[in-house]
Amino acid sequence: MLCLWNSMNDKIKLLRSHIKLPSKWEIKNQSQYETAQYLMEQERLGFNPTYFITFHYFHPDEVKKKMMNIKDGKPNFSTQLWKENPKDKFIRKRRMDEDYFIEDTGQIKNVILKELYGIKRLNQTWKYEFPNLMFFYEKGKSQVKFHTHLLIETKNIKYENKEALDFVFNTKIRKARKCFSNWKKIDIEEVKNVRGALSYCNKETNTSTYSIDYQNSNPILK
Repeated sequence: MLCLWNSMNDKIKLLRSHIKLPSKWEIKNQSQYETAQYLMEQERLGFNPTYFITFHYFHPDEVKKKMMNIKDGKPNFSTQLWKENPKDKFIRKRRMDEDYFIEDTGQIKNVILKELYGIKRLNQTWKYEFPNLMFFYEKGKSQVKFHTHLLIETKNIKYENKEALDFVFNTKIRKARKCFSNWKKIDIEEVKNVRGALSYCNKETNTSTYSIDYQNSNPILK
């Protein structure tokens, strides 16, 4: 066992194929280290994303109602949930379940492939050149629901600039799936530091959460 970073909680067993990591990468556990190695290997193979995209999912908390009651003889406004119907309870549970979350992400991925890359038949892998995409999920500061980070390359993409991509994501793609958040905008940022973006997407990885959505990502194969 060997510990290379002061931020580690436990010593890390290095892989035989160990790739030296940038000094600023934060590694706290074995799973995070192994994921970092995988991401560095992707960069070594040529993964060079142009855009960092973040989107959130609809959650029943978005439809909270303001209720007025009288307290000490004065009107008092408090935010409460209406008695939730079965659908809202189902969605609330779905947003904390990784399997359901990955299922929703898969539907969004299909729309992205069709709208951005013109891939109309997803099962015809022999007909299209599928782009390298990397999906990541995390809970962020709230720790109550997942959101997604997506790294995409622009090879064969239909839209050449950030403004056009922002418009398409927040109109056509957003309207195509009901699982998107009603009030949070889809955020598009240019990737200026690939390793920095990869490290950021790996920050919540631990033994129970792997961060990378392997089912929906399309990595570079050796």
